[in-house]
Amino acid sequence: MVTQEADAAEPSPSVAPIKPAHLHVDWSKIGLTPSRLQFIAELISEFIGIYLLILVGDSCSCMALLFSPSPYLTAYWGVCITWGLAVTFAIYGTGGVSGCHINPAVTLSFALFRGFPWWKVVPYIIAQWLGAFVGAYSVYSMYFPIFTAYLDSNHVSKQDSVTSSESFFTSVNEHLTNYDGFIGQIYQTGILLYGIFAVTDPFNPNSFSHNGMKALLIGYVVAMVGGGFGFLEGFAINPARDFGPRVAAYSLGWGKMAFPGFHNYWWGPICGPFIGGPLGAFIYEAFNRPFMPGVQVHGDTPLMKAWSRLVVRLYPKLAVYHQEYSGDKNNITTEDRFHHYHAIYDVGPGGTAAHESGIEGLDKSI
Repeated sequence: MVTQEADAAEPSPSVAPIKPAHLHVDWSKIGLTPSRLQFIAELISEFIGIYLLILVGDSCSCMALLFSPSPYLTAYWGVCITWGLAVTFAIYGTGGVSGCHINPAVTLSFALFRGFPWWKVVPYIIAQWLGAFVGAYSVYSMYFPIFTAYLDSNHVSKQDSVTSSESFFTSVNEHLTNYDGFIGQIYQTGILLYGIFAVTDPFNPNSFSHNGMKALLIGYVVAMVGGGFGFLEGFAINPARDFGPRVAAYSLGWGKMAFPGFHNYWWGPICGPFIGGPLGAFIYEAFNRPFMPGVQVHGDTPLMKAWSRLVVRLYPKLAVYHQEYSGDKNNITTEDRFHHYHAIYDVGPGGTAAHESGIEGLDKSI
């Protein structure tokens, strides 16, 4: 009886509260399908990536140009490596979403030679320009007292100050013509894209296309270009990096220093990279990539296929095709005068499907 009363007096076992199911937003109800959301995320990543680049890079330029004595007075490499590490930082942060092009010349080159969708090119470039524009405003907000002190101490207005304007964008050296600066941008952006294509090439046995080292090496390529050519015209090597901050500076009062700019050079860092970038990428794709060991195993690259089609169209007699069936219809060897490669096809009940490369990211990147 006592036991029963004691049992009756004990509280009932506590019941854990039932957690409500996690609510997910169904964006498709307003037309945002997963593919559209992914594309929006890519544009946001491009915006953030170049925003970070300008935020760090232009701040470095402010330190080099507006302070007296300059902390980089005898250490110009510090400017170069800061810009390079800013690129690396942006790639680590956003590269997994959008590829972190953060450069219209890169976007155009990847569309030409690496299969990047053409319909994404213009939106990517717009996002890059907007990110650079906002990044320049953020730099001005941080360095506003420094800009004011510099202009006051030198008794100069924004529209007459070349040095302060160069904190935002690049200008050609006083000993060079605009044509010299334009040609320099072609060379420098070509070197940049040649390096990027080599570092990210999954066919290249010396590349780092499958780990995080490629971000660091691309940053070093940027720093290398700055160290080699920076005093000529500021190594813009990126139309968005120059144009976005230039528009921001114009709206902030620099006026003629931004457009048309010192020596009327505003067009040089915009037009030059659009020519030099694809040119450097083409040199790698045409003269190096076709002879990488992996290409012999996994087949032609898009540029090689286009080259073959062009030659065959111009000189039909040069084309020779045949197939070898070596006792197994699933094992086919195709050969022409230009290339020889081995492909395996699955022709079972599921239909015909090309054999995948087996290299991470290769089928999307080539």
